[in-house]
Amino acid sequence: MLGLNYATIIGKRTAAHYTGAGEYEKSKLTPTVSLIYKPVVALTTYTTYMESLESGAVVGGTYTNRGEILPPLVSKQYEIGMKYDINPNFLLSTALFRIEKANGYSDLATPIPTYVQDGLQVHNGVELVLTGKITDNLTIMGGGTLMDIGVEKSNNPALEGKKPVNAASRMGKIYAEYALPWIPGFSLTGGIYYTGERYADAANTDKMPGYTLYDLGARYMTRMFNKSLVVRLNATNITGKNYWLASDSLGVPRMIAFSASMMF
Repeated sequence: MLGLNYATIIGKRTAAHYTGAGEYEKSKLTPTVSLIYKPVVALTTYTTYMESLESGAVVGGTYTNRGEILPPLVSKQYEIGMKYDINPNFLLSTALFRIEKANGYSDLATPIPTYVQDGLQVHNGVELVLTGKITDNLTIMGGGTLMDIGVEKSNNPALEGKKPVNAASRMGKIYAEYALPWIPGFSLTGGIYYTGERYADAANTDKMPGYTLYDLGARYMTRMFNKSLVVRLNATNITGKNYWLASDSLGVPRMIAFSASMMF
């Protein structure tokens, strides 16, 4: 499989009180290349290389270079993996990957820091996902990711090999759906999501603890006026856990959302 993507990113400052520079317009043609091979019917193996043009961050108002639009960078991803049908009800997927993208951080200067984009974040990792039907009514999807992450090609030798800011090296999740047999179209859902500890600063002296979130929900699928209707009720972070989503932002509190959609 071969693919090409041509993208143009235009960065502009619209707030007059922002003093940063860096307006730009950049275009890039990026490739995606995949080789897929099935040695047996139940097993699919693949290797993939892809590039993507990513916009640079717009620096917030708490930095000396507030409003600056940092230059875009072409991120790269290498991946090799496999998907194995254990049986008609279970699919096992695993992959080894390497991701290279821009590294950004606060230099923690006083009294006012500067936001810097320097070097590369490199994520080398392995991912394992198992999806399957335990019974005719119960479906479970579980997986985890382990990564060896570090900063490379930095102009600051002290940052070489440090962990990128806000990047966790361990993540995992379990998600389940149970279709109630006595109420056709009605399903209960739930999930557990784990994110490991991360560093809040480029020097790796300030560590944010990991956290686990729990979600619950319900979905009802029916027909109304001969049209497909789906009604959802979801509660996220049901324990109301306080946590750091990133070094400069708090996590999402307990939330309850209701939605309905109809297919015309």
